Parts: sequence; structure tokens; C-alpha cells
Amino acid sequence: MSTKVTFGICTGVPGEARANALRDAGCDYYEPGVATAVMGPSRAEFDTHLSSWNEGGLEPRSANLFLPGELKVVGPDVQPDKVQAYMNEALQRAKALGIRRIVFGSGKAREVPEGFPKDEAYRQLGQAAHWASEAAEKAGDGAVICLEHLRHQETNIMNRLAEAGQIAHELDLANVGLVVDYYHLMEEQEDFSVVNDVADKVAHVHVCGPDRHPPAPGDQERLVSLFEKLAGIGYQGRISIEANFTDVEAEAPAALGVVRQAAEVAGLA
Repeated sequence: MSTKVTFGICTGVPGEARANALRDAGCDYYEPGVATAVMGPSRAEFDTHLSSWNEGGLEPRSANLFLPGELKVVGPDVQPDKVQAYMNEALQRAKALGIRRIVFGSGKAREVPEGFPKDEAYRQLGQAAHWASEAAEKAGDGAVICLEHLRHQETNIMNRLAEAGQIAHELDLANVGLVVDYYHLMEEQEDFSVVNDVADKVAHVHVCGPDRHPPAPGDQERLVSLFEKLAGIGYQGRISIEANFTDVEAEAPAALGVVRQAAEVAGLA
């Protein structure tokens, strides 16, 4: 049966054995972190070991954790040259890996310092998105920067999908979109109908269970509710499970099964 969406798991470079296990579990791709994995080695090491990212036939197609926490894009300590150099390198590496969606969460990097003007913080966040957009354009190959709404426990700016959507619409950049994150929607008690308001910017999806647990059968009804909204806007893209797995190889089949079944029930797959 053909599918409108594909399903992945957020994890580091899996290696051949884990990649085989995840593929057997029904995983279509994996999603590593930019700051923690893609930008971890030197460029020479990255180039030397490029093939290791695809061992077992499982390839990265999206990435999260765009910026390390110490690389500030909001506040008085922003270093534009350093930020842009990092983004340019990150997007070049993403292109080499075939990654098409870069999730711009990075809560610590965008945290607004106490007493810092909020209007200026929003201007800086928009500027950072512009820099990321420019880096994606330079790299080529159609990568999209996906602004991520994060719950207030993780950052104090852009906590709701509606807010992220407003920023994306104000920026009006073809390669800057949104990730719809089930966990943060639930944590911020934001109604799933917000998806309709940001429909033209939705470019990626993250899901999990409560407290970041892997999706379980008890989560299916709520996942169906979100997926029905995504089906209603004609979403066709990737859905990544971003969860705290105890044993990803053992837990992946059930988690992926729950998400796939919810997507089928909702008419998304």
C-alpha cells in the first residue's frame, strides 16, 4: 500500500546492526542531532566516514538539535560571524547526508536572558532564521529549516505552534517552515486545530507518548486526533518519533506500529 507519509526515529548514527533492526521494525529513516552528531567530528573525519551514516540501508532524512546551547542567537552575546559560519557548515554537511529537514528548536541557544527586551529577542530570532535560510540556500538541495515550538520548561520564547507560525509567516521565506510537535502541543495545552492556521508552513512532524515515552496503544486516540488535522491540510512528509527509548531496538516495533496505525485510521497513510 502506498503511503502519504514516512516514519522515522530520532537517534544517533545507528550502525549496521541497529539500522537493520530499525528497518525490520518498519522505520523508513532516522533523525540525528545536528549539534550532537552531524557537527560532532571535524570536517575531515566527517568526510572520511560519510558512508557510515547509511550502514544497514537506513539513511538520515531529517535532523534536530540545530544549535548547541552555547551558540547564542538571542541576547547580548550573539556573535553573528560565528553563528553564520556554524550554520553554513551544518547545512553543507546536511546536504552531503541527504537531510532535507532541519528542526530549529535549540531552546538554550534562543533563551532570552532576564531583563533583555523581548521585542529585540524576537528580532534576533527572526534574524537567526534568516541566516539559517541563507545557509540552506547556499548548500542547495532543498533543505527546509523547521521552526520548533518548545514548551516553556525548555525555553522562554516561541513556546506555542501558533506563535511559531506567526513568526514563519512574518519571515515569509520559502525554505523556513514549521515542525508540528505533538509533545509540546500537549504540554502547552494547545488545541490541535492550530494546525489549520499554519497549514502552509507545516514541513515536519514529531510525536511521542506522555513524558517523552515511546508511543503506546493508549496514545493512539490522541495521535489520531492530531493526524486527522494533518490529513485535513494534505500533509505529506515525515513523522519522527522523538522519545526516550530504554532499548530502541526492542521498543521500536511497537512504537512504530502505534504511530502507523494512528496514521492509517486518520487517513494520513
